[in-house]
Amino acid sequence: MGRHRLRAALGRHQGSGVTATGLDLATGPPVYEIAVDPRLIPLGSYIHITPNPFGTSSAFYAGDTGAAITGHHIDIYDWLGRASQGAWGARYVTITPATKPTGPLLDGFAPTPTAGEGGPGECTGGTAGDTLAPTPAQTAHIRPDGSATAPREAPRQVKLAIAAGNLIHTLPYPQPDQHYGSLTQLWPAYDCSGATSLLLYAAGLLGSTALDSTELESYGQPGPGRWITVYANSAHAWIVIAGLALDTADYGGPSIPAGTGPRWRAEPLANLGDGTTYVARHPTGL
Repeated sequence: MGRHRLRAALGRHQGSGVTATGLDLATGPPVYEIAVDPRLIPLGSYIHITPNPFGTSSAFYAGDTGAAITGHHIDIYDWLGRASQGAWGARYVTITPATKPTGPLLDGFAPTPTAGEGGPGECTGGTAGDTLAPTPAQTAHIRPDGSATAPREAPRQVKLAIAAGNLIHTLPYPQPDQHYGSLTQLWPAYDCSGATSLLLYAAGLLGSTALDSTELESYGQPGPGRWITVYANSAHAWIVIAGLALDTADYGGPSIPAGTGPRWRAEPLANLGDGTTYVARHPTGL
């Protein structure tokens, strides 16, 4: 495959959401993925697309086919909705071969994170013992390797947060405890507030500066959320996403894999049993 100029349109996957290469777009996070004619672009390959609807320089994964995808025609998977698809329409683009990315298929995170909802402010409201329990269809699950799967009906922000948790769920706790800088780059280790901040950043719900646990006490809105809840006090914080906790403390289930650092926990409120008081906060609308 060399350099080509072809016609690209935007679409959303129908039916089961499982692509020709086995990628489940219905339960996984949004990805840079395209449907191709494999006679022109090999399935499983990676390409750069210029221009593209996301304004990214990252590679796109040739992960699917379709009866209408023939010759010099690709469909770009667009999770942003009908308005985005209509604005892009169909246009000619240039594609060139790309190497396999070392990270996930969405730069790891949301393309344009919004300004954080955290920051200074009075810590008010929110009873940590309250919870809005998700239904089975809204609950994430922990795989045998310790990573998590997102529920099908979860909002995009939730899927992005879970994808970010899966990037760090094997990493250790930092010694000494520290934040390594901007959230735009993966750190070698994560403490409780760093891990919580990363998931919020990945979902586009926080800026690129990590908050500490005290700052997380005034993040967002008071009380538990439907999909995302942050539990914080001056000494510790963790985040609950779709019924699972990502926590560095050893509460709520085994550490998979073994070791220190952030791990998915099946019992999201187990850490409330540590004898201290926590404030519950949530991002607006979630």
